[in-house]
Amino acid sequence: MQYFGGKARCGKQIANYINKFLTNEKSYIEPFIGGANVTQYITDECKSKTGYDINPYLIECYKALLENKSFPKILTKEEYYHIKSNKDENLALTGFVGFGCSFAGKWFGGFASSKERNYCLNAYNSLMKKKLHLEKVTFICQNYLELNPQNTVIYCDPPYSNTTQYDYCPDFDSNLFWETIRKWSKNNIVIISEYISPNDFKCVAEFKTKTDIRNKNNLKESRIEKLFMIKNEMS
Repeated sequence: MQYFGGKARCGKQIANYINKFLTNEKSYIEPFIGGANVTQYITDECKSKTGYDINPYLIECYKALLENKSFPKILTKEEYYHIKSNKDENLALTGFVGFGCSFAGKWFGGFASSKERNYCLNAYNSLMKKKLHLEKVTFICQNYLELNPQNTVIYCDPPYSNTTQYDYCPDFDSNLFWETIRKWSKNNIVIISEYISPNDFKCVAEFKTKTDIRNKNNLKESRIEKLFMIKNEMS
């Protein structure tokens, strides 16, 4: 399923790095679950796996998936905008359509359509493919600031600084985020996806990938995804 800023193209590489820190005595959490593109590759050899997100529609979509509820394979433009205007009629369906059937996976960023491609079917197939890998994940709608993790491996993929922000959390405070990560890092292993970080963090891995953003030649732009950890955590 499309998700703006998701890690579909490098999720497995990121998960492989994170899995090195996981044991059957440590739990794994993602405070910004997004498209679950990393979570689906996290090892089952850990104590537990929990995905959090502030978007209730997204969380309900994942819960419905694990409860074997149905999702559409075809969606009309009229249905798309009806769901956009009536988000609370079916929270799970809204989560599926709001991301999976929108341009570049941006939350209700416009009905994605093409003569050559059925975006709704693609989203459906992608979600079904992930299902088997998400069956041991607990999904919870909660703000990351409300969490108090202990002895946990945490992967954070927050809204990036100086980039297009998510419509449902337009005022994300990056300074507050990094301060929270400093606190968490005292009792947890914390790994962060970003392009840049404060000076007390170190880049521990890089992955070349492409974004859904196209340049003037209509080619998808390349990016270097980076993982960061606090320096004293590396010692």
